[in-house]
Amino acid sequence: MSSFLLVLSKDPYTTETPDLVLDIGLNAKEKGNEVTLYLVEDGVTAARKSDFGNKLAAAHKKGIKIYADDKAVLSRSLTNKLINWVEVKEIGTLLDYIMDYDKVAWF
Repeated sequence: MSSFLLVLSKDPYTTETPDLVLDIGLNAKEKGNEVTLYLVEDGVTAARKSDFGNKLAAAHKKGIKIYADDKAVLSRSLTNKLINWVEVKEIGTLLDYIMDYDKVAWF
């Protein structure tokens, strides 16, 4: 079993990249891998209460951990607008994760 860190920097409203990232994560999870999705920059908008937010909720229920960068959340005024189970973390955490995970991909 490997650990995958998928970093999403794109919003789901202007590109299909978030759907691709979610598919990659779900496929890896179905194969028994540990999967974490870390939202940065415009990627944090994916965790708003929305249709894509519902997709993230389904992924979370399947065991994918989802984190959001605190500065990106704050700068986009999303502090109280994210789906409840998304954990907001300081960007330094992402650097630690990059060193700790077996495989890292940035989108």
